[in-house]
Amino acid sequence: MKEEKSAWQALAKPLPEVEPLYPDDDPRKAPLPDESLLDPEEVKMLASLTNPELAFGAFKRQTRSRLQNLQADLEFKVDHLADSVHKLDRRVVTAGREADQVLALSAARLKGRDERDKAAAGTRELPTMEVLRSLGRILPEGAG
Repeated sequence: MKEEKSAWQALAKPLPEVEPLYPDDDPRKAPLPDESLLDPEEVKMLASLTNPELAFGAFKRQTRSRLQNLQADLEFKVDHLADSVHKLDRRVVTAGREADQVLALSAARLKGRDERDKAAAGTRELPTMEVLRSLGRILPEGAG
């Protein structure tokens, strides 16, 4: 019972006043740990955290510089792409017009040739189906 009482009294006592581990409140001013006491992996982590080239400000400047270079290059590439697409569209339209003209000329020539052939055969005024029926009657049986 006495032991329990003394344990309770020890808990009730205020904690002793301990000096702070780091006297300055700013964590950036805290001393760095001794690297000889750290594992190799911890040494690498410490180096990456304390290396000024890997600091956020330097990283931000590098990133901004890269983005500006990419943006300048990208504007030229987008302009070049838009110009190429416009030229391709113009060529497609021109090719379509030329194809229409070729088809129209071809249709006119075929119609003219058909008219000449009908005139040469003497069937200009007859419909095509009537000519085919007549030819079908002329062919001998079994010839096709």
